[in-house]
Amino acid sequence: MRRFLFAAIALLSIITVQAQSNYNIDITWDAYYKLHPSGIESNFESSDFVDVIERVNFIPVKKELNGNQQLLKRVLLMFSPADLKQMQITGNYYSRTTKHDDYFRLYNMVYKPISKDEWNKLCPYLIPIMDLDGTINLR
Repeated sequence: MRRFLFAAIALLSIITVQAQSNYNIDITWDAYYKLHPSGIESNFESSDFVDVIERVNFIPVKKELNGNQQLLKRVLLMFSPADLKQMQITGNYYSRTTKHDDYFRLYNMVYKPISKDEWNKLCPYLIPIMDLDGTINLR
């Protein structure tokens, strides 16, 4: 049993490393966001992320956040402009990758489900929030 568990963890680590090196811009999603900007390009203050959390009723699953939406919002409201700029860059980039639809499916498995249209509009905001919550690892 231990060998199986160790092998499974090793395989997952290999897959994670490979997946992280395979983030490619998807021309479809790149074109989509060029035609339908999400707004994150210019609106990436803490309150913009808090508004998205409220809009989709995002309940964090990270152990440290203990399902406390208010705590997540307070943390975001304390972020520096540099942290928020990084979230903007992260969301804008990863929403355009080949993982766009995979992240949508994962979001709906973990959090309160949203429509595909809602995901497409809010994805650039939700991806960095999911990263903060530990659901995805973009590093």
